Amino acid sequence: MKRRVSVLVPSLCRGGMTRAYTIAGALAHAGVEVEIVGALPRGAHIYPEPVSGTTIHAVAEFPFARRAVATARVATGDILYAIKPRTTSFGIALLCRRGRPLVVDIDDFEAGFANERRPRGSLPGRVRKTLRRARNLDHPGYTRWMERWLTRADAVTANTRFLAERYGATYLPSARDTALFDPARFDPDQCRRELGLADFRVVMFPGTPRAHKGVEDAAAALDRLGWSDARLVLVGGREAGDEVADDLVRRYPKRVVRLGKFGVADMPRVVAAAHVVIAPQRDTAVARAQFPMKLTDAMAMAKPIVSTRVGDIAEALDGAAWLVPPSSPDAIAQALVEIFADPGEAVRRGRAARQRCEERFSFSATGRILEELIDRVG
Repeated sequence: MKRRVSVLVPSLCRGGMTRAYTIAGALAHAGVEVEIVGALPRGAHIYPEPVSGTTIHAVAEFPFARRAVATARVATGDILYAIKPRTTSFGIALLCRRGRPLVVDIDDFEAGFANERRPRGSLPGRVRKTLRRARNLDHPGYTRWMERWLTRADAVTANTRFLAERYGATYLPSARDTALFDPARFDPDQCRRELGLADFRVVMFPGTPRAHKGVEDAAAALDRLGWSDARLVLVGGREAGDEVADDLVRRYPKRVVRLGKFGVADMPRVVAAAHVVIAPQRDTAVARAQFPMKLTDAMAMAKPIVSTRVGDIAEALDGAAWLVPPSSPDAIAQALVEIFADPGEAVRRGRAARQRCEERFSFSATGRILEELIDRVG
């Protein structure tokens, strides 16, 4: 009988969906039936949009007790798989477990995102801040508390070696569907025309800019090069209200272009438009715990990559990318000069990246890891 796994996410429109899609895809590749279950606020849309055929069940976001009951009703899998050790995924999984095996995935060092800070200001202001923080069930304080319950899980997976070692987890790298992300399916020039980028050398950052991701270093590198036809293209994230991206556009109006959000099925076409994909992670605890999904996108699409020697990146991309020291716009600029000066070497390293992706970061590769794990816990 075909096994069924219910993947529980904190939200269907915020953090966790990208990782949920990769795990669901790898499970399906291993012959497991999969559904994704999570909360969707009223009026919101699932983001990123899934590929066709993905089974998703949405439940009401609040109140929490009603959400837990609704999740228990629709999460019909033989095994529960919680994305992130949050109250809104792992916590709910514990409540609706009913004797089923439970796996937890950790894809970020969330305790490193924010430290608890004592509220300042007047007493009424401090009370309001404390109450607002208490109502936010995805606050890092709750996540740190939920981490103490990881021993209740039958297994834990993590997408980097840093996290796997920290939590005693099975290493499960982020993966891409290399049949969907196949460079042979796309004409890069046509993709650039469709996105309005035909006149530019496109240095692409797919993802939400954050301080630890070093996007500012990439913008500074292009500014120093002074190439009139080069653009740092930011893909995804929030269209407005993103402080890092908004600041980059203000500081480098002639260097930075922002594209909107794209679903998973559209991302191969978008990445195909890049001349270079860049992921200049800075050397912070949060960055060391991450392996950016944008790198697997670029690897699968055989793109030249510029990244930094932070966390798992050097091991994953050694010999298949341009690796530079973190927080070094000058080194990024030099790597870009080399890429555009030697197209043949850019193609060679791009193909090497594609091969490494097929061997280590494909649904086939991670599906084998998950198949063994499911056999063990189920």
